[in-house]
Amino acid sequence: MSDAISLGTAKTKQQDISIISELMYQLKVRDVMTKNVHTVAPENTLREVQAVMRDNKISGVPVASDGKLVGIISLDDIIRALDFGEMDSTAEDKMTREVQTVGVGVSVIKAIDEMEQCGFGRLPVIDRDHYLVGIVTHWDVVKKLIFLLQDVVLKAEARERSLADATPAPANEVEGATYEFDVCKDDFENAGIAASTVKKQLQKMEVSPAVIRRIAVAMYETEINIIIHSLGGKMTAEIFPDRVRVISKDEGPGIANVEKALTEGFSTASAKAREMGFGAGMGLPNIKRCVDDFKIESAAGESTTITFGVKFNI
Repeated sequence: MSDAISLGTAKTKQQDISIISELMYQLKVRDVMTKNVHTVAPENTLREVQAVMRDNKISGVPVASDGKLVGIISLDDIIRALDFGEMDSTAEDKMTREVQTVGVGVSVIKAIDEMEQCGFGRLPVIDRDHYLVGIVTHWDVVKKLIFLLQDVVLKAEARERSLADATPAPANEVEGATYEFDVCKDDFENAGIAASTVKKQLQKMEVSPAVIRRIAVAMYETEINIIIHSLGGKMTAEIFPDRVRVISKDEGPGIANVEKALTEGFSTASAKAREMGFGAGMGLPNIKRCVDDFKIESAAGESTTITFGVKFNI
């Protein structure tokens, strides 16, 4: 018999998802990363590496060979080399070879999660062929968010002015409207399509932006769970005048311990998913936090079904 957990979230847990959180889910690393990356070659000496770091005021520099990332040298590496008189050693001799990276198509919030988990302030960005294409830092994210928030405020002010003397139009009745989405294993590039589609429909219905953000984040996390942890699956979103219900069912391989999977920080993500910046263990907890009711059914060797709902009249 499969594990089944049904949770009705208390009022205290019905937190609004901030517009910043929503923007961070929508933004991809490619949208915020620094593309002109200062790099060194494996044959460069640590003295040369130190000069690159000093001249560009950076605390770490990727080591690249023929455009591909092969390692990284940090300020700590330079300090140790100074202590032991090894500044004439090459970058290849002293670099860290197992580098934590992030993919260009990863959401910014996942990249931030990964930086927090690893304790890094920056992550090299690679494409599908492992070529170094950029670097992302917390400051890159902040700068982009400031620009986007300014645009959001201007649009909101314009909308308020246009509606000031207008009579509110009745909500678009779409009772029973159903959207189905196929979600494929490892298809990170298309993550977010289901969330985006439902969000646009809810905006037409003039649902509260705060509620829409909660639904969009919960759906995005559900998509990512299917992409990372399953063999693929389907998502169905049912839109009613007062609520949304989402049903997600994958093709396995199932969850051996559902309680553990709901624990923040617990992750069974593959090395590939972690390399791309996913797998911080916050997916299911984030879904629970965003919705009004939540149910997950799964067992090892079986499919996993997640059902959740969000009400509009909260």
